[in-house]
Amino acid sequence: MPRPMSRRSLFSAVLPFASGRDALAPRLEQPCAEQVATVSSANACVERHGVVCRRCVEACEHSAIRILAREKLGAAIDAAACTGCGDCIPVCPVEAIALAPRDRIELVSEFANLIVHNG
Repeated sequence: MPRPMSRRSLFSAVLPFASGRDALAPRLEQPCAEQVATVSSANACVERHGVVCRRCVEACEHSAIRILAREKLGAAIDAAACTGCGDCIPVCPVEAIALAPRDRIELVSEFANLIVHNG
């Protein structure tokens, strides 16, 4: 079964300048491997408050964002799958997503794991 095409991929196929492939279009920044998307504020994501949005999930070509609606946690970003392209940032209506240095996110994750496992 063929994989469904995302809105972004469809848009890029119809309008090639949207993906930066056209010489006349302004160049888009290349993804930065040193940065990763993160939810900037725990309460900012509208999904956490029961509003169905999912714009960031649709914008992410790498499937790095999931919505944890059942747990009422909103957007969750997988740092390992995130390429740092930033496509999720402009589509968020409440500016809940930001780019952060990858090493800082890894450090915070290590601290969180230590707290969870050691109390």
